[in-house]
Amino acid sequence: MSFLVELARGAYPDNALEKFTSLSSQFGLDNARAMMWLSQLAYETAHRDKVKSILDAWQLTMPAFVANDPATGLPPKSACVVVAAGRGATFVTFAGSDPLKFEDWITDFNAVQSPDNLHSGFEDAVETVWPVIQAVIAKRPAPAEPLFFTGHSLGGALAVLAAARAAHEPNVRTTVVYTFGSPRTGGSAFFNNYPLGGSTFRLIDGTDIVPTVPPPQPGDFRHVGQSIQCPTDGRFDGTQAQTGAAAENKPDIIDGAIAAGLADIRALAAFRLIRSIGPRPLDRLAGVLPRMVRDHVPTNYFRALSITL
Repeated sequence: MSFLVELARGAYPDNALEKFTSLSSQFGLDNARAMMWLSQLAYETAHRDKVKSILDAWQLTMPAFVANDPATGLPPKSACVVVAAGRGATFVTFAGSDPLKFEDWITDFNAVQSPDNLHSGFEDAVETVWPVIQAVIAKRPAPAEPLFFTGHSLGGALAVLAAARAAHEPNVRTTVVYTFGSPRTGGSAFFNNYPLGGSTFRLIDGTDIVPTVPPPQPGDFRHVGQSIQCPTDGRFDGTQAQTGAAAENKPDIIDGAIAAGLADIRALAAFRLIRSIGPRPLDRLAGVLPRMVRDHVPTNYFRALSITL
């Protein structure tokens, strides 16, 4: 990954997972905040020692770690993933798209549906790392412990596909998925057979454009799980409705564009249309990006979860 998506080591608090609980497969804000930190950690896979240091501080071990070569980006189509264990659970967290990684663009735009009714790029990326994840699942010392899958953006899509595979492993009882700004992952057949609809929570910040793609038509792409969306510049407060994907395949790009335009009018009237949103170069760049793109930046998900970076 690159400097655009990384955080300084000091930005990771030692108590980031302090309120996490492995005892519930229902949605919880404390678990969502913990999963957001783990999603961000997956963006640090160019620095294995840094990742291990953070996991040590969080009282987690690292049974598996997969990263592209930081100099060449190879192997192509490969996902970047960190597998952590402790606090009564095993965590599988995928990195999202890095604007400076050409192979991520290939993965994102290879949206032809595969014979398994999945987004081909996402399916290929999970396939490259599945043997590593499967081996960790099989060797867990306590098979009854739940699995938590998470990721932001592209990472969320990969988390959904990997969790669906993991749910069919013989020693897995509970699997929970938290995604942040995830795109759609497959078609109706995948949607109808997805085994984790009640324990998959896809968080959407405001008018974030990424959950609107690939478009549902043409191509029959569907979201799975329960959507939890806060207003642009708003907060996830635990009161937003959890809407099942069976009821709607939202968000819609036209609705998002209208909401983004109205929000920009309000921001312009308040003289706060352009502003930096966080400490990274990506956050400073986001201040001049369209709102639908700005709402997708990880820092805005931290803000919406009431986490200060």
